[in-house]
Formats: sequence, C-alpha cells, structure tokens
Amino acid sequence: MLAVLSGKNSGFYSLWDVVSLILIFVFVILLAYFATKVVAKYQSNMVYNKNNIRIIESFRVDSTKLILIVQIAGEYYALAYSRDNVTLIDKLNPDEINNLKAENSSKSNNKLDFKEILSQIRNKNSKDDSDIK
Repeated sequence: MLAVLSGKNSGFYSLWDVVSLILIFVFVILLAYFATKVVAKYQSNMVYNKNNIRIIESFRVDSTKLILIVQIAGEYYALAYSRDNVTLIDKLNPDEINNLKAENSSKSNNKLDFKEILSQIRNKNSKDDSDIK
C-alpha cells in the first residue's frame, strides 16, 4: 500500500490496469458476440420451425409495396403488401408454382458469367468492325 502511495512501481500498476481493462473489454465483446449468436439461433428456430406459413418469393414494387407468393397450410397465395394493408390478389395453383420453381432453377443453371458475356460482346464488335472495312 505504501508503494502505491509513494509512487514507486506506479508504472507497473498503470500497465496492469491498462492490460486488465483491455482483457475485460475483449471478454465483454466476446460475451456479447456469443449471446447474439445464441439469441439468433433461438429466434431462427422459432421462425423456421413453423411450417404453416412460408414466404416463397417477394418482389418489391415500390419502397413500401411488395408482391408476395406465400404458402399457407399447403396452399399458395399471391398477396399485395403495403405499409397499411395486405390484399389477396389470387389463390395460385400448386402445379404452376412447381413449374415456376423448375424454370427458375433451369435459368439459374444457365447463367453466364461476366467473362463469357464480355467475350460475346467483343466477338460481336469485332464482326461489326470487319463489316465496316
């Protein structure tokens, strides 16, 4: 106690204080990180374990308006959603939804990457240049 009051070894204590504060800060950050992971896992289980209502697809029409395809208890519905209300557009046929899913998956498999698109444009431009000469 006397060493602290007299100023001897005060550098050691101040260094220890800084290190302990950094360790406590890191501990609190890690604790907050893991707490949010646990809460997120709990909430995702709460949301996704309910199989009665699922949003299949959404399309933003405006900043506050969406068109949704929703599955409710095995039936598909098209809904218009805005800030103030939700409107049923139509009940959809499940076969149409399955066909759309198949078309979308085949389109996603046929996507071109940027390199292929650029080479097609270059080939087209080189053909146009050769036609001009």
